[in-house]
Amino acid sequence: MQSNSADTINTLLMQLIEITINGSSSVHDISNLSSSTRDSSSTVWIQALAYVSLALSVVAAFWAVSGKQCLSNSYEAARKQGGSLEESATWRQMKLDGPVRVQLCPSFQEFLALLQLVLLFFSILLCLKAWANDVPTFGFMVASAAFVALSYAGAILASVWWPDSPFQIPETDTTRASFDQCLPRRSPLLHFVSAKSSVIRWILETSTDPQIVEAAAAIIPFVQWSPDVDASAAFASLRDNFLACRDKEELYVKCGKAMAHICIQSVKINKELLVSFRDHKFTETRSRFIRDAFMAGRAAYDQFKNAQEEDAQQKHRASARTALRTMLVHGLPSRFSRPDDEELIWRGDLQWRHSDGRELGCEEFDWLIDYLEDSAKTDDDTEGDALLALSGMRGLGSSTNRRSYISSLIRCMAFTRSSRVQHSALRAIFEAREELASITSASMPQGVDAQLLNELSCGILTAVSPTSDQAIHTTGSNTSSHLDRDSCYVHLIFSLTKNDEWCERLTHDGHSNRCISLVDRVYRDRYSKLAFYLLVILGRTKSLDKDLPFSAAEERWRLLITTAWDCAQSSLQEHGVVDGIPVIVTGTRLNLTVSDDGVPKEWFADLAAKVHCASLNLQERQVILVDGGIAQAAIDAALSSMQGLYEDLNRLVKQRDDVTLEL
Repeated sequence: MQSNSADTINTLLMQLIEITINGSSSVHDISNLSSSTRDSSSTVWIQALAYVSLALSVVAAFWAVSGKQCLSNSYEAARKQGGSLEESATWRQMKLDGPVRVQLCPSFQEFLALLQLVLLFFSILLCLKAWANDVPTFGFMVASAAFVALSYAGAILASVWWPDSPFQIPETDTTRASFDQCLPRRSPLLHFVSAKSSVIRWILETSTDPQIVEAAAAIIPFVQWSPDVDASAAFASLRDNFLACRDKEELYVKCGKAMAHICIQSVKINKELLVSFRDHKFTETRSRFIRDAFMAGRAAYDQFKNAQEEDAQQKHRASARTALRTMLVHGLPSRFSRPDDEELIWRGDLQWRHSDGRELGCEEFDWLIDYLEDSAKTDDDTEGDALLALSGMRGLGSSTNRRSYISSLIRCMAFTRSSRVQHSALRAIFEAREELASITSASMPQGVDAQLLNELSCGILTAVSPTSDQAIHTTGSNTSSHLDRDSCYVHLIFSLTKNDEWCERLTHDGHSNRCISLVDRVYRDRYSKLAFYLLVILGRTKSLDKDLPFSAAEERWRLLITTAWDCAQSSLQEHGVVDGIPVIVTGTRLNLTVSDDGVPKEWFADLAAKVHCASLNLQERQVILVDGGIAQAAIDAALSSMQGLYEDLNRLVKQRDDVTLEL
């Protein structure tokens, strides 16, 4: 520990050199030179840190090697110990109890702490040494030490946030406890979400034992899956077992519910795995899947209303939301789907029956109407799920909740709402169109009045207005979704215009103009069924003496009429087609009273042929249609109107021929 006196010696040597060169006159006062060998304070600190680091590292290394020898050599010696099996087992148990008794594992943690302390002291030692000697690399050494400190802090944070991190250090438990105290709502169960789903995925991807797959399928509905995980392989395994166990009812249902649970999670699933099953068993069981989810949602919502604590309410509300999304997974008739699939809005069918085949009553949906009203305080996705589930009611609800339901529908069709909520509300109204069409001022149901229906009419127009696609909360949509929306809207208006009061209300609110604007879609896409229903709607609204821009000189109007008659020929079995034939006869006659200028003669002849063909098809199929529930009186009225139109068209063709001959 003696200090180096090299500085004093060097000074004296310099004095001797000056005396030799310059003589005795150059002698300086050397009384201020200290001959003391006492070290500076910085040197003492540097030396102390060096020896402490060395001592601690030696102690940690010695005890670590000793502990390793205890865990390896002692057990090896116990294995070679002679004697009976009982004595050998007793000896090995003694060796197992020894490390526990002396707390070997906690000691290992202390050794790791010693090594960390050695690293800290050594870093400080290097920095002090470089600073004391004015080494140019002092800044670099400090930066390196800071980088080591930040890396150490990062390892602590990683081990706190991810318990499965391989960088587990002694300070982790203490830091995690402090972290949990700062954020008391952070549930420790979240640490095991990824592990549980990973275990189940591994079982499904590797196991071929049906019993093991069944056990995993039973657990899946109770496990929360990590977001953005690719669950395609696990889903494929469940799908294979689902298709292979058609004759095993319980296993079939377990696999189906497990697949549905995966579909509602934020995981990746290959779209090819969601294709049609083409399985009658799936179609038969789908009602049970929807029913079980519906009942689970109702039970969860009842528990939510009865719960007093906020945590319990959130838990039951989440369970109800999960049940609704599970219903949507089974919404398509022939395959599973993701709950946010837009196809569910237009092609889904969420009707179900009781296990004994009984149909549902409107009162059974009262809880869902209340849930929809409560969902106004949550988010759009929840409202969209509730609306799609309510479309399975195919009505306006019970007398006690009817007004509340209609008011919620009006609220959900406001222009500020997202397109999914608007379109889901439109679909729910579409399913209730027959009940709506039956409402008149003379038979107004309880809770419903003319003002409420007027607001509903305006809401429907808002939901299908092009400006609604540009609302601030609206998500993107494609051409196919617009066609589905317009088709749903036209069928809805077609049903409502059977009622004269509704016809007047819709015309007053501007629905006629909206329908006229859809004529261009028919002209562009040649959509025959849409053309038929549009022509019926326009024919009914014409009876109100409203001006319509019919002009046979415009090709789009001629195409609308001919396309509508194509539908009348081929789709007689479609709902409302036979009843609508007299109306499209009226709509067609609107074009027969205008000037003939610009209307090709061939168009009248072709139209007459289409009308005649439709009349013959109806005559041939009237027995089948009557057996299917269509009234004979409606068929007779359709035949009579077509016969009159056919004669008028033939007369016009003959008149055009006569004019041509005269010229």
